[in-house]
Amino acid sequence: MRLLVPPLALATTLIIPTVAVASPFAVPLTANDLNLLVHAPPADDAAPVADDAAPADDAAPADDTAPADDAAPADDAAPADDAAPSEDVPTGDDAAIDPTTEDPTEGEVIEDEDDEFEDELSGGPAKRGDFNANAIGLRGGIHLIPSYFLNAALASYGNSLCRDKPGNWGEQNGLVKVDGCNFYVGGDYIRRVTRAFDVSVGVGYLHIQPPDSLWLDNDEWDRDSCTVDEGSGSSCNLGAADYTEIDLRMFTAEVNFIGRGTLYRNSDVEVQLGGGGGVGIGVLIGDGVRRTPLGPNPGSPGDAGSCQTLADTADFRKCTPRYYNDVGIDQDGDGMREPNDDHIDPSTAEVDGNGGNAPGGRISTGSSFARCSRDKCDGGDLGAFNATETNGTWPVYPVINLFGSFRVIIKDSFGISIEGGIKDGFFFGGGMQYYFGGGGKDK
Repeated sequence: MRLLVPPLALATTLIIPTVAVASPFAVPLTANDLNLLVHAPPADDAAPVADDAAPADDAAPADDTAPADDAAPADDAAPADDAAPSEDVPTGDDAAIDPTTEDPTEGEVIEDEDDEFEDELSGGPAKRGDFNANAIGLRGGIHLIPSYFLNAALASYGNSLCRDKPGNWGEQNGLVKVDGCNFYVGGDYIRRVTRAFDVSVGVGYLHIQPPDSLWLDNDEWDRDSCTVDEGSGSSCNLGAADYTEIDLRMFTAEVNFIGRGTLYRNSDVEVQLGGGGGVGIGVLIGDGVRRTPLGPNPGSPGDAGSCQTLADTADFRKCTPRYYNDVGIDQDGDGMREPNDDHIDPSTAEVDGNGGNAPGGRISTGSSFARCSRDKCDGGDLGAFNATETNGTWPVYPVINLFGSFRVIIKDSFGISIEGGIKDGFFFGGGMQYYFGGGGKDK
C-alpha cells in the first residue's frame, strides 16, 4: 500500500490539470483574474480534507498503519477557490467580469496609482481648464526724468533723484539740486484675455515735482570756458538764469496691453515674463511750470558779489531773485512804453527806495530782493515782481507707456508684479492683484 501512494499522488497532479483544460466547462484565466483570486477572501464552506480520508473502521492494524506522511494528500480536498462566491461582490471594470456569466468576480480591482504618485513628486499636474480672468490691482513706484536729457540743454538745473547730493557727474554737468522723489500710484482693472495677454484699464496719480532751482541755458553759460559771471551780453551770464518752479502733479487715466510668456506653471503658481505698452492722459492739478528771472548783476541782500560761479546757484541765499524793470514785460499793467516800444515800469532803485512796493505788491524784505532760504524762495515775493512766466504749461498731458513686466500668480487668486520702463520718463515699481470670477479658458 505504501508503495502505491507516491505514484498516485504524482499521477493526480498531472492528470487533473489536463482534464480541467479539456473540460467544456473550462474557464480561461487572465492576469487580472489571478490578481482577483489572490485577493479573494477565504471560503467558509470549503470541504474539509478529513472527509476524503478512509474511515477509521477500515484502517489497517496499528502496526501496519501508514505514517501520517503517506495519508491521502490535502490536494484531494475540494479547493477553496470552488467555494460559493460571497454575496458582497464589488463591481470592477470590464477586465474584472467573469466571461462565462458576465458577472463581476470576487475581489476588488486595484487601481494603478503611479500617475498620482508622480504628480505628487512633481508638485502637482499643470493646471488646465478655467482660470480667473478678472482682477483688480494696486501699483506704485519711482518716477525719474533722466538728468542727461536736461544736461543737453541746460548749464544749471535741478532734478528729483531721491538722494541728497548731486554726485561727481552732477557737479560736472550743472546738476545743482537733487532733493525729493517723483513717484506714481494707481489702481487697475485687468482682463486676462488669455493666460498670455492682458488688457489693463487704470487711473492713478503721477507726482513730478523737482526742487526749485535756477535754470540757465547752455548758450548763457559755457561750462567748458566760464568760471565767473561776466555780466549781461556775455557767454558767462548768471543773471540770465530763471528761478524755476515745476509742479506737474496730475491725475492719469490709461489703458495698457501686456503680453507675457509663461516661465513655469503648476496647480499652485504661475510665473510669467513679458512686456507691453499703452497710452493715456494726465490732467494737471499742480501749478505747472513757473519761471521768474534772477535779474542782472545777481547777488544777495548785503552782498552784491555773492553770486559769481555756477556752484553758487545751488544756494538762493547767494543767488537771490531780485526785482528789476524787464522792458519786455508790462509789469505794472499801465501799458506805457518808451519810443523804442520798451515797457515803462518802476526801476530797481525805486522799489528799494519805496520800501519794497513792486508792481505786483509789497516785497516782504522791504527791498527789491525776495525772501529766500537755501532751497526755497517766498512765492508771494516772487509774485510781487509781476514777471513770472507760466507759458508752456498744458492743462492735459499725454501719457505714453512702454515697459517690461514680471508676474507671479499664486493659487490663481493673488498676483505680484514687478515692472519698469517709460512713463513720460523712466519708472520702476510693482503691484499686487486679486484675481476672481473665473471665465478664462485655456487654448
